[in-house]
Amino acid sequence: MVSKEEIRQSWNKLNEQLKEAKRFLGENKTDEALYFIWIAAENIVNSLKTAMNGVYLKDHREKSYILKDYFVLGTLKKDYSKVFERLSKYRIAAGFHPYTSIPKEYTKSDVLNFLKEIEGLRAEVNGILIKKGVLK
Repeated sequence: MVSKEEIRQSWNKLNEQLKEAKRFLGENKTDEALYFIWIAAENIVNSLKTAMNGVYLKDHREKSYILKDYFVLGTLKKDYSKVFERLSKYRIAAGFHPYTSIPKEYTKSDVLNFLKEIEGLRAEVNGILIKKGVLK
């Protein structure tokens, strides 16, 4: 069983992760910014999944499928699955280019859009965590 405090501690790391993403964007380091946005997105999905299930599930289903499920079930108001899917793909390109076959086809504008979308996901999940009594 994962305690509410453990979820809160993980959730509180989001501020720093998103702050780093914004800092790197300001320095025109889009690869680094994209990586921190992806880390924050992973953290958000894991926090939501853990709060909903009461335990940390060790089955590592693709996060985009988890987001799709929560949208279909009405837990999330917006479908973030495609955004997460693209973000995950580009994160690999950002971290491993030129050693991956995934083309590095994203721009600073794309990264800014990812940041906006993930901040929207964060706001939605924040409300859910408040309703679940995880956050105040």
